[in-house]
Amino acid sequence: MTNDMNDEQRRRLLLLQQHGFINEQNGNDSLLNQTESEEHTPWFINVLFGLSGIFASLLFIGFLTLILFETEIFDSIIGVLVTGGILSAIGWSLFYNAHLRHSPFWNSLAFAITVAGQGYIAFALLTNEIEQPVNVIILLLIQLFMTIVMPNFIYRLLSAMVALGCVIYLLNFYYLPELNLGLLALMTAVANLQRYSILQRIPIKWRLAAFDISKALSYASALMLLSISVYFIAAEYGGGFDSLDNYGDTFSYNYYLAQGLLTLASLYAALLILKRYSVKRLSAAGVIITFAIVILGAMSIYVSGLLATSLIIVIAIANSQRVLLGLGIVALVSYVFWYYYQLDTSLLLKSASMLTIGIGLLLMRWLLIKRYFGISKGISKGIRKGGGEALVANEKERLS
Repeated sequence: MTNDMNDEQRRRLLLLQQHGFINEQNGNDSLLNQTESEEHTPWFINVLFGLSGIFASLLFIGFLTLILFETEIFDSIIGVLVTGGILSAIGWSLFYNAHLRHSPFWNSLAFAITVAGQGYIAFALLTNEIEQPVNVIILLLIQLFMTIVMPNFIYRLLSAMVALGCVIYLLNFYYLPELNLGLLALMTAVANLQRYSILQRIPIKWRLAAFDISKALSYASALMLLSISVYFIAAEYGGGFDSLDNYGDTFSYNYYLAQGLLTLASLYAALLILKRYSVKRLSAAGVIITFAIVILGAMSIYVSGLLATSLIIVIAIANSQRVLLGLGIVALVSYVFWYYYQLDTSLLLKSASMLTIGIGLLLMRWLLIKRYFGISKGISKGIRKGGGEALVANEKERLS
């Protein structure tokens, strides 16, 4: 049994070598040992260690803050920045050693110290006299740098989400909140569907590290897209953007522009998926899929979460990403319940709108499957065979 497992792992490593994600000079034995050691730690254990790291970082920040207040370091912004930089450097060193030894304890400790350091840096930037949005831009650059250099997926995920949050804030600050949904949807589509074509242009020695960064960015953009699409719906009834001081009394959020950009990004994602399985854009299946996306985008102008969650689910199915698929399904179900039971309009009107959207989607699904079953069967056959990108995604997902 052990020999069969080793042969299977070596076959996967050879597949990754053929796609340039593994350098042959590194040797298969060391990477095989690395893979075997990582398989002993399930993903939910890593998530628990990440949560424990966040809790430990809060306790560490509280303890260290009491000490720093006694030494009057908090009276100087430079002192707080230096303290945050030192903690971040220590965390990077621990992350690097943990990356070599694959120790969850060192990962959790490094996570706590690094989050504490970044918390001090954010405190120094956002509470001093630096004018907005210069402080947010500096924080954005720092988070991008940390996303690149930190060899830990959970920290890269959180850092990438903070960086995307800074981008969203800057767009809101410059009166361009309508670009948020389209930008996040485009980043999600590119990071998940064009990841390998982009990585092929990177030198081989940097390709594996770039893959880990792109993986964190793909999940971060998807999570932010789900969050922002729900927030925009809340802003419509709660006056979220209209109540911001930056906009004044004359600002009005353009839902048609925002939904149009989100629809265009969804069409681009559909184009990438059709291209992956050699389905022509002007074919019957391509026209029906395009028509379905346009209709869904038009019917959900004020319910943008439906299109956003549907986009996440389709991308997850195309890439065989079970975690992302679960997040998309949970977000869709939760979003429908949350939207339906808001006490802003009558439930009869909401029921009619949801019923119309559901019937429209079912009719388009019936048309695509019944009249063009052969095309759909060919696409499903191509998906079952794996496809180049989907197969490599599954194999790399097991090794990362």
